[in-house]
Amino acid sequence: MFYKIIVAILKFLVFIVFDLKVHNAERINGTKDGLIACGNHISMIDPVILAVSSKRQIHFMGKKELFENKFLRFIFKSLGAFPVDRHGISLSAIKSSLHVLNQKKVLGIFPEGTRVLKYNEDNAKPGIALIANKAKVNILPFYIKGTYKFRGKIEIFFGEEINYFENFDGKASTEKYVEIGKEILRNIYKLEDR
Repeated sequence: MFYKIIVAILKFLVFIVFDLKVHNAERINGTKDGLIACGNHISMIDPVILAVSSKRQIHFMGKKELFENKFLRFIFKSLGAFPVDRHGISLSAIKSSLHVLNQKKVLGIFPEGTRVLKYNEDNAKPGIALIANKAKVNILPFYIKGTYKFRGKIEIFFGEEINYFENFDGKASTEKYVEIGKEILRNIYKLEDR
């Protein structure tokens, strides 16, 4: 309920501040399965844009520094977010991710780990592929473009769900996860030209 109230307020604010257009929203709203929504990251407002573009609740990973303040920690946790250490392997974040996905919910991730203005496949991280494989869920790429200026046009494009492990048998190596991480990034940035 708290999440719905906050998202309703944010929708109203986004409607006033930006000119938002959502493309292919049915691709995130049309499934009830666990799903990882992966997109590019150009602004701190990106999670808000994703949240207001979906009828389903999005559970976000957030950098652990955001959870150090008690008030912000309460807000973020109430919204279904959880901390991740961006500078190392965060086992607690992986466990939290699997918990979300096993309950058939949506996990929102910005796989580059920080705000990036230019595509670079070396920014790919293996963790998202590992989580998708362990949870046996598809990944839905999305791409946000526009300028975060007053009444600026913001567009979010949802791609097609992809099962990156559909034709894979056996135990995946770190190299395999890195390779898939790069493929995930490529599929995100392909949506830039829509």
